[in-house]
Amino acid sequence: MSKTAYERAVDTLFTQLPMFQRQGPAAYKAHLGATRTVCQVLGNPERDLKFVHVAGTNGKGTVCHMVAAALQVAGHKVGLFTSPHLVDFRERIRVNGVMIPQEAVVDFVERWQNTDGWGTPSFFELTFGMALDHFRTEACDVVVLETGMGGRLDSTNVIPTAEVCVITNIGLDHQQFLGPDIRSIAREKAGILKDGVPVVLGPMRPEAQSEILQAALRTASETHVAREASMDWLEENVTSHGDSPFERANRQTALTTLRILASAWSLSESHIRSGILHHRAWTHQAGRWQWFQLKEGPSLLLDGAHNLDGVAGIVQELTLVSERMKGKLHVVWGCVGDKDPTDVMSLLPLHAAYHWCRADIPRAMPLERLTSIRPELRGHGHPAAIDALEAAIRSASVHDVIWVGGSLFVVGDVLRDAPDVVAGWPMEPSSSSEPSP
Repeated sequence: MSKTAYERAVDTLFTQLPMFQRQGPAAYKAHLGATRTVCQVLGNPERDLKFVHVAGTNGKGTVCHMVAAALQVAGHKVGLFTSPHLVDFRERIRVNGVMIPQEAVVDFVERWQNTDGWGTPSFFELTFGMALDHFRTEACDVVVLETGMGGRLDSTNVIPTAEVCVITNIGLDHQQFLGPDIRSIAREKAGILKDGVPVVLGPMRPEAQSEILQAALRTASETHVAREASMDWLEENVTSHGDSPFERANRQTALTTLRILASAWSLSESHIRSGILHHRAWTHQAGRWQWFQLKEGPSLLLDGAHNLDGVAGIVQELTLVSERMKGKLHVVWGCVGDKDPTDVMSLLPLHAAYHWCRADIPRAMPLERLTSIRPELRGHGHPAAIDALEAAIRSASVHDVIWVGGSLFVVGDVLRDAPDVVAGWPMEPSSSSEPSP
């Protein structure tokens, strides 16, 4: 079957540009020069837009979706830039929840191929340029930006200023680029702070907060601590499976951010409440604490947590969920091969049944290496995530819980393949969403 123009354009991006998602450290650049070159070719769209800039280790994507949703509820045209995508490249670039049109991607890739002056951008650098160009074309009122990895040297940090900067929980991840400990990682994340721009600090470790407060002093940024936000009216949205381990922190962070924006952007408490509680319906976030109920089968959680804090929180919460449902925990797990997962996998519980798999990317860890890390975890290896999920479904009872995790790439593989493979692929429980407008 011949590929469409859109499929060819995306293949071009994936194969002709250095891409961290597929190549790992070889695609990383420790400078912003290439991003600035891309922006110059595009006529510096970053100067024509307003931004909310969000960095962090855990929760930054969800906070972005919550903030974007509330602004959208209030009637604003909102651009949303996040990464990575799970199934479709266009998930990275949305306006009011709608993905960038395929034709816009094709046109941009052709423009890049047929004009000079772009330099040698990476996949992320060129994709960010595409996002800025699209948001300007769509005349977005405001753009919510999620950093890709760090902060100071992240491509998104070419923006000149922001309405507010946000830093969520900071944990150990990408230490080879950001530093060996929490303090050094916090300093890198704090690199997004802008002179005189208020900053929101999500709930985080004291040593991380100390570093960001020092950075805020240097930039004369008014500091708002999300942990102090009252949350009483948000507690009603706990689903039957409980909250994500980071949900309270994410909500507090989004709430604090939105209250800073409230006056200038005409945000009422009703707008804020609807955006935070029902952000999935407005922005279509997937792969984070996303529950499905299989017909006459087990409950299924898709969550791509893959660092120490994320996995620890998921394991703790799922242990409680399994006990409450009086069932067993099954884990579909795969990870990338260029990071040592030993510490993360040490958190996985002995009592679960494991279905190991290899994600559909070149960076994926081979099964023989993955299964050797903790041989005491009982399970079987499978060539693909969907095969592992099918095996888990066959062996699980109606009272059991299946967690698909270890990597967002594994989650993406399941979201891509399950509708065609798993009979009666279910809809997400309606209790956690409201209809989109």
